[in-house]
Amino acid sequence: MPGWFKLTARVREKEAFLLWLAESGTRGVWEVDDRTLVAYALSPFPPPPESLVESFTQEEEAGEDWERKWREGFTTVWAAGDIAVRPPWKEATGAPFDLVIYPAFAFGTGHHPTTVLCLLMIRKYLREGMAFLDVGTGSGILTFLAWKMRARPIVAVDCDPLACAEFERNVVLNGIPREDITLVDDLALVQGSFDCVVVNISASFCHRHFEDLLRRLREGGYLILSGFTEKDLVPLLEEAHSQHLQDVEIAEDSSWVVVVLRRFPVV
Repeated sequence: MPGWFKLTARVREKEAFLLWLAESGTRGVWEVDDRTLVAYALSPFPPPPESLVESFTQEEEAGEDWERKWREGFTTVWAAGDIAVRPPWKEATGAPFDLVIYPAFAFGTGHHPTTVLCLLMIRKYLREGMAFLDVGTGSGILTFLAWKMRARPIVAVDCDPLACAEFERNVVLNGIPREDITLVDDLALVQGSFDCVVVNISASFCHRHFEDLLRRLREGGYLILSGFTEKDLVPLLEEAHSQHLQDVEIAEDSSWVVVVLRRFPVV
């Protein structure tokens, strides 16, 4: 059986590094944490560009070890008691919201605290028939929960072609009619307004696009923001309050934060 080459990297620019991996013959990749990625290929990786990584190591492993370790690294994740997130090789859980995510190049396997926090808040505040917008959808995990909760219409946004490809695969794995979800590659292309808008990207993205997000948030609607840590919370809340948004709930997990904001009429 052929050996596998394992690359472990501490990254500077995650999205750019994932694109570099895809062009380097990568056969599998997963996130150890927010900035540490592990990738495997059948031949040695070229040295990653210094602009993309802080450090990296490369080693060779037996093929059977890689297959076993890669699959064992993705277990079923539970959230809110009735949401299960599992890779397709795990059996269906029977949970009311059983989400299937193939772990590949897209962010959102359910193992990161911000993903779990967003799942919890969607489960708590989303209602059947609400219009739902997922900005930075990645694997599609948050969008799929919204679909299973009967939100309609649903729009997902992601500019990363690798993420969009994984989104399409996961749509099929979850048995979702493709026409039920609109996928676009730019927030500027999103038409209409929504009862629930979710952004799990970064604090800097939220600051840059606050006005864009507000234009798409209906009066009385919920804006769920995550992808940042405690140090970014106060400046973000200050900006939200200046835009007449009120914080409804704030939750934290391992220093990662989610904030739920609501748009009320200006009086």
